[in-house]
Amino acid sequence: MQKLRLLSQQSIFLFIALYLGILLNLPIFFRRYSQLHYDNALSIAVEMLAAFALVYFLCVLLSFTGKTVFRILMSVVVISSAAASYYMILFNVDIGYGILAAALASDSIDLSKESIGTHFLAWTVLVSLIPVLLLWLSTMPGAAFRETTLKKLAVKIVLLVVSGLLCYLPLQMMGKVQDRHDLVNNRMMASYGGVVAGTYSPSNWLSALGLYVYSSYSQAEDTKNLFDPAKHFTYNEPADAKDMYVVFVIGESARRDHMGLYGYDRDNTPNLDKEKNLVALQGYSCDTATKLSLRCMFVREGGASEAPQRTLKEANVFSVLKSKGWSSELYSMQSEAWFYNKTRADDYSLRENIASEKRNAGKPVDDMLLIDEMKDSLNNHPNGKHLIILHTKGSHYLYSDRYPRSFAKYQPECMGIDDSCSTQEMINAYDNSLLYTDYFLSQVFDQLRDKNAIVFYASDHGESISKSMHFHGTPRDHAPPEQRTVPIMVWASDKFLANDQNRAGFEQLQKMAAQKKPAFHEKLYDTLLGCIGYTSPDGGIVQQHNWCHVADQAAPAK
Repeated sequence: MQKLRLLSQQSIFLFIALYLGILLNLPIFFRRYSQLHYDNALSIAVEMLAAFALVYFLCVLLSFTGKTVFRILMSVVVISSAAASYYMILFNVDIGYGILAAALASDSIDLSKESIGTHFLAWTVLVSLIPVLLLWLSTMPGAAFRETTLKKLAVKIVLLVVSGLLCYLPLQMMGKVQDRHDLVNNRMMASYGGVVAGTYSPSNWLSALGLYVYSSYSQAEDTKNLFDPAKHFTYNEPADAKDMYVVFVIGESARRDHMGLYGYDRDNTPNLDKEKNLVALQGYSCDTATKLSLRCMFVREGGASEAPQRTLKEANVFSVLKSKGWSSELYSMQSEAWFYNKTRADDYSLRENIASEKRNAGKPVDDMLLIDEMKDSLNNHPNGKHLIILHTKGSHYLYSDRYPRSFAKYQPECMGIDDSCSTQEMINAYDNSLLYTDYFLSQVFDQLRDKNAIVFYASDHGESISKSMHFHGTPRDHAPPEQRTVPIMVWASDKFLANDQNRAGFEQLQKMAAQKKPAFHEKLYDTLLGCIGYTSPDGGIVQQHNWCHVADQAAPAK
């Protein structure tokens, strides 16, 4: 014990670098080895060296703060890395900006709670216990400011530079090797260093944390100066806008390849299958996490940056409709208040407010609570020209919490955060949640069948459910396809389709669906305005992005 107490700070650097950089990442090294298609052994050796060197670099860097502050900061790093490793190792989750932003946001605390169980807490405590005790029980002789000599300071600077180079140079080398392979195989892969940094702890969550802090600041600043299309373009209103209703349903974590409507071998969309005025498009999300997708799916193409944090540049389509005199209300089973503010809705209500209403006392807090809110909204706006936005909780994990027991069609299902669930059990629960989404959407349509109305549905992102990966939020440059493969649907009432122009636009959607053309989030802005019937003579709507656009007929030959 006495020897442990007298361990030098350098010895603790080495231990923590081995513990965090190598030991906690071992399962990730093995997993990545099986995924690599070339130079496996060399790549993993380089990545292990880089992971070790990075943690050592971090230890040396933080040691310049003094012994006490070093202990505090390194304890935070150790505990955070242990927490991240729980999801990385047991659930094969890639920790990126999207996941961190969702976990840290105060308005998403309800979802964060649902992802934390006793197993997570026990894992975090046990895994972080040894290095934390070592940090605080060891006296680290000579590490205090008053004991630091010029020689010790010079040694630290040398170690800082060497460890930094040992992390950076091997990754640069392997990046060039990958570039050569990409050239030979005629492909373009994500940058080697970027993928590695996003794969291993603590670099994955540290880089994501840095982006989160930066984007929080930049978002606040950029909001003041967002480009407003309504002020720079002309939008001509359709004649029937005065009695029209538009509903946009934002789905959550839905994958179209797990929906019967899209050819899935399970019939979990019985209601949607029967809708004659429904078009199901081959949707692709613009990102892999809710906060990120909400930034890019409702603005013009390029209206959100391509950077990982998706900084907003422009106002969204809902804001444009508000500028054109539409009333609007938003009801949500989530709490993305930053996004709701940007819709400029006349009013919005979050799950906490909705669940606390007297009529909802004793009811499960699920998406069906939105239906009564929608009914009230329609009743309060009997004249139309009204927009309703419904943000669902859809198929967000824990899947079994998203539907009542009467919809537990596929058994056995994964029922708890701490349950040892098989992949099939998770799939069963996930498919049940989509069965409930089918029912929810049918209830939305039922409120509008006698009105001049059009409904859009688009999931924010998809979901991974396999032996190799779970959930979502993987950085989009190397996310698996299932995290970006989403349903996008458009439904219209008979009254809406009685208008010849609206009918022609809807037929374009049907052709697009029949041809299985891809439908990207980035084109929802132009499509929503175009399908409603808006036109813009000066480029406010890009017709190539408007899925309802009817090409001008060629003039008859004389």
